[in-house]
Amino acid sequence: MEFTFNNKKYKFEDLSDKGKQVWQKLVKLNDEKSDLDILINFWVAQLQTELPKEEVADGSESKE
Repeated sequence: MEFTFNNKKYKFEDLSDKGKQVWQKLVKLNDEKSDLDILINFWVAQLQTELPKEEVADGSESKE
């Protein structure tokens, strides 16, 4: 398997055992980060629906 790091291509098979472990950890962390981004977006949307409505100049609530 090939991967790009610092704009250079490498083969996973050419890495040392420690290099393979580090690469696998980075891949796992990236996957977890993607999951966390989804969760963060969900909870941000939840918070936005719970924020107080803004009032416009005439005292009525905005339609946002």
